[in-house]
Amino acid sequence: MSITVHDAMKLDAFKKFRLIAGLRGLENKINVVGILDHEFDKKKEDLLYKGQFLKDQFVITSLLFAKNNTELILKALRYLVGDEVSGLAIKNIYFNDLPQEIINFANENAFPIFIFDNSIFFEDIITEIMDRIKFAQNYELMETRIGIIVKKNISGDMIKEISLGINNLFKEAFFIVYCKEKKYVGDDRLISVLERLKFNRNIKSDTSILKYKNGILIICTYDVIKEGNLKNNINNFIDFSGLNRSSYYIGISNQHTTLEEMGKGVNESIFASTVSETANESLYFYKDTGIYKILLPYASETWMKSYYIEIIRPLKEYDKKYQTEIFDTAVKYVENDGVKKATAADLFIHENTVRYRIKKIKQILDMEKLEGSFYEQISIAIKLYKLYEKNYL
Repeated sequence: MSITVHDAMKLDAFKKFRLIAGLRGLENKINVVGILDHEFDKKKEDLLYKGQFLKDQFVITSLLFAKNNTELILKALRYLVGDEVSGLAIKNIYFNDLPQEIINFANENAFPIFIFDNSIFFEDIITEIMDRIKFAQNYELMETRIGIIVKKNISGDMIKEISLGINNLFKEAFFIVYCKEKKYVGDDRLISVLERLKFNRNIKSDTSILKYKNGILIICTYDVIKEGNLKNNINNFIDFSGLNRSSYYIGISNQHTTLEEMGKGVNESIFASTVSETANESLYFYKDTGIYKILLPYASETWMKSYYIEIIRPLKEYDKKYQTEIFDTAVKYVENDGVKKATAADLFIHENTVRYRIKKIKQILDMEKLEGSFYEQISIAIKLYKLYEKNYL
């Protein structure tokens, strides 16, 4: 996993950096850092050649080779852009600004150029960037291992082995917390939260906090988890961690007694987080997700999608044709567990209007003779609607 130039700008070493060109290139990837200073020699025309630097390499320099000849700067930039280098940072020993011709070239090629204070050492820049890359790579590795664990075709022994590869201090009993940001803005903020949590003294060494699918996966293990203590353990953990509940949709798995069930626990926590999002609540326990326990694991199946279309499409088409609010009524009806009075209150209409609309829904779906099974079918379809149409899957 790499980081972007924009990510690097948030490091301490970059606090005294000034961007002078190439704003459009801040999303360029950085995989490694290199130094450009001795690739030109006064005794020869130049020693720089195509392929000398790596793609996605961030280059730092003092421009020593060009202190008496600024034409060499543009020549060097042409090589760097040709090698698909991420960007260039110049220590202001010899240059505090660059000729406009060079600025224009960098802007045209979305090639970021920084000037930085000469009090900053090359070694500090290299160390900070590479540490940040290694940090990101470690999370990518852990995310890959979690991805393997949640597959259904590997043995319990293999799941346990991979789990201990994530953290060899894991105990057998565990529960999992999955936190999905309500306003996701990118991996950069997620990783900054993970970095903060990493140094939280209240988090035990037999707990792991990982990045997974644009969210934070927290695996909490114990020698024994006492029945009925899950809610207390969750509340204590969230309070100790400093996570802001209002910023996340939080899902909590069931309690498990063996690491062989790690994959099941991961899925439970993600499913619970999804239900938390559909219900617009900050925290949801898997044990309380009801019929979603059946819907979520199979929601991507063709048969499930076909069923959803058969129920939802006719209602939406009717609304579009007659400018009615039949579908919205169906949604509120399900959200209120089939209680017409509560549905009417939510929609600011009379209860008789709700009765009329429910009757119309039955007519549209050819379910006029059904009662209990009508609600079952419309309830499942609306729940699938919230999963599909709102892009929770």
